[in-house]
Amino acid sequence: MESASLVLLSNQQALQRAMDIVANNVANMSTTGFKREGIEFDTLLSQTAPDETLDFVVDRATYRDASSGPIDPTGNPLDLAIQGAGYFSVQTPQGTRYTRAGAFQINTDGQLVTLSGDLLLGEGDQPITIPETATAVNVSADGFITAKVDNGASLAELGKISVAKFDNERDLQPVGMGLYATDQTPAPADDSGIMQNALEQSNVEPVVEMTHMIEIMRSYEQAVNLIGQENSRLDSAISMLSKTSV
Repeated sequence: MESASLVLLSNQQALQRAMDIVANNVANMSTTGFKREGIEFDTLLSQTAPDETLDFVVDRATYRDASSGPIDPTGNPLDLAIQGAGYFSVQTPQGTRYTRAGAFQINTDGQLVTLSGDLLLGEGDQPITIPETATAVNVSADGFITAKVDNGASLAELGKISVAKFDNERDLQPVGMGLYATDQTPAPADDSGIMQNALEQSNVEPVVEMTHMIEIMRSYEQAVNLIGQENSRLDSAISMLSKTSV
């Protein structure tokens, strides 16, 4: 295959990867706490001949936009949104994972869990238990959970939700279900707060993503057309050479 075709093929492969990422963003624009992803392209130089250097297109890395999404009120006292940086810590069968998706519920043991059943961890990496008789459950901005228990008039403290932050958020690896894994040691996100009766929505902007999708499709079509033109040029050259008398 000629050099021009190789360069165009590398461009198509990079555009396909970009389309996959944009499509995933669009598919998760209604997913609670989802963070959009982007892709960074780079140029790979290749010395194909002593007098020829080709610039190939490569996708160097993907990155996650960690900016906060809009916070929508839900009226559910177990729906929690983080205002600022940080993640809820949850216990999964694979170990501790981190999430911005704050839709919680109470399991049969009275413990706060995610919609997938993973335990929400409080201070000391301990689960948080809500007694069956608890009423007027309240979560303060700094994570303290209080409620009226056993028909008591005063509030009882049931635990404190910890919000973890990391030095390098981009090193967090998505593992599905809105969860992230990392080898980093978390630190308390003291500057962040928790809003009760609300959920953080995805930070995906549908119009922006659809615009990106259209741009990628047009670029891909241009690459296809250029490959077709290059193939036609090669066919013409081969045909002319075959007719040349020796």
